[in-house]
Amino acid sequence: MALVMNWRQVQPNIAHLSAVHWGGLRRGEREGDPEVRNCLHRLDGFARHALQGRKTSDHHRHEKLEQVYYVLGGGGEVLCGEERYPVREGDAVYLPSGIYHQMFNDMNEGWLEHHVISMKIEGDGGQILIRNWRQAAPVSDGLGGVRWRQLGRLGEAGIGCLRGMTGIECEGVAPGGRTRERAEELEQVYYVLEHRGVLVAGGEEREVSEGDMIHLPPNTRYQFCNPHPTWLRSLIMSA
Repeated sequence: MALVMNWRQVQPNIAHLSAVHWGGLRRGEREGDPEVRNCLHRLDGFARHALQGRKTSDHHRHEKLEQVYYVLGGGGEVLCGEERYPVREGDAVYLPSGIYHQMFNDMNEGWLEHHVISMKIEGDGGQILIRNWRQAAPVSDGLGGVRWRQLGRLGEAGIGCLRGMTGIECEGVAPGGRTRERAEELEQVYYVLEHRGVLVAGGEEREVSEGDMIHLPPNTRYQFCNPHPTWLRSLIMSA
């Protein structure tokens, strides 16, 4: 069954020195913790971070855990290993397991907002890869859905870096349009980046809007419809 929950329903805390942290959906193996957002089976989870202007996060690493930072708003820099890279809204940043990294927003006055998407893997290593959705070729599903594939599995030409996750994509649904009905074998999380639409899953319709986190377990039959005059745009995380 699909789960829909907005990030604003989660109580924030401070993480990684100075980032405001809102926990997102998480792996369900949490004994004694009955929260409905503990629903993931393959992905480890994702969280929303907001780093205010003139601040940096801490310098840290994770062993046997690959991460993707997805920049939701603002811009700054990410340190990976010994090199700093500029990042901006719409960037998917692959951070290899075991490599020290850090976010910088000390050159700006406004907030830098990003998702931290995580998944356990075997071993460490890999190469950083940063790819904006605007760099990807759009692929239509033949109805009203368009996808931009930003990151793929290790070995996938030009975008292959992920060892645990299957893909990071951006999807738009045109005004008045709808996607094809799908039933993926993957676990998927949609995060609504812009505007509103309707999720049809399990024979039920549900309004979704900016900030909604949508969990679709494997083999869930679903479709997104957009009866509104603006594009519905979402981030898709798959494993």
